[in-house]
Amino acid sequence: MSRYGIISDIHGNSHALLAVYDRLGKMNVDRIVCLGDIVGYGPAPAQCLDLVLSYCDEVVRGNHDEAALDPNLGKYFNHAALAALNWTRDQLGPYHLIALSHMKTRIRLGDALLLVHDTPALNDSAYVHEVDHAVIAFASLDEGICLHGHTHLPTVFSTPDGVATHDSIVFQIPTDGTPIALDPLQRHLCNPGAVGQPRDSDPRASFGVLEYTSPEAEAIFTVHRTEYDIAAAQEATQKAGLPSILAERLSIGA
Repeated sequence: MSRYGIISDIHGNSHALLAVYDRLGKMNVDRIVCLGDIVGYGPAPAQCLDLVLSYCDEVVRGNHDEAALDPNLGKYFNHAALAALNWTRDQLGPYHLIALSHMKTRIRLGDALLLVHDTPALNDSAYVHEVDHAVIAFASLDEGICLHGHTHLPTVFSTPDGVATHDSIVFQIPTDGTPIALDPLQRHLCNPGAVGQPRDSDPRASFGVLEYTSPEAEAIFTVHRTEYDIAAAQEATQKAGLPSILAERLSIGA
């Protein structure tokens, strides 16, 4: 059995990332995978990239990471996000930009474990946080487990093989430290929530652990929450001159 530590949506929040790494270091995980959006919003994009590149075994590129490379993508972001991305771009050196450019947008680990940032659907960047969205996403997931982020919300969607429908999908909201069994005869979309900017009204950093043996065996997905120094992250955001909303939302998890 392999134990995967799963992190996503760090968004330049090094205080949260270091707290999550500290927890993962005590949990005997075999590998750490990152589901993207390492930068954007937060005040420490270069440090977070350095930490991810140092400690993660697999990394996929998120939409904010992509926008750090391509300024034209800024048109899809709101005012605060765009201001943060423009600032972020100036903080990154050639090494960071090259590293981002070489990241893949999807990674397969074996036959039945897929890593993406947003959705298993190719050439799409949909948010999968409701059953209607999951119906569309499952149409692009033939088997196994897809680990994804993007929504900043910890979720699990499961459906039997065949065409997924609104009635066939089981939707679960993981709670801190409660394991969720993943039936090998079903397909699953698992989101560990956000390390650096949770949006489920719980400001604690969120990450996941997947216990996985093979496509034929039951897997276990568990979301964990951990405290970090939110006040220090807010102060760093303010000192960087980033929009105040990006600091304020950290303390309310929104």
